[in-house]
This record gives sequence, C-alpha cells and structure tokens, in this order.
Amino acid sequence: MRFLNIAQGSVNELETHLILSHRVGLCSEKDAEMILNLLKEESRMIIILIKKLEN
Repeated sequence: MRFLNIAQGSVNELETHLILSHRVGLCSEKDAEMILNLLKEESRMIIILIKKLEN
C-alpha cells in the first residue's frame, strides 16, 4: 500500500511538471494532452488497486 501511495504521488508530481513544461514552451499542447491522458489512466489504475487491496 505504501508503495502504491508513493506511486500515486509520483503521478501527481509528473502531471505538475508536465503542465509547467508546457507553460514555458518545452512541449507542445498536443504532446502534453496525450501524456496527461495517459497519466489520468495510470492514476485511475493505481486508485482501483489501492481500493481493492484495502478490502
């Protein structure tokens, strides 16, 4: 559980870095959106796994 919570925090941190990199022009909006969608999917999977393990 601890490592899954750490992984969830890392996903959130990566999302923040990606948004900032787009704002300063290091990546295109298209690329940022694609990666953000993947991160949202990953986050959902981690949350589901955490909930299943809690039960």
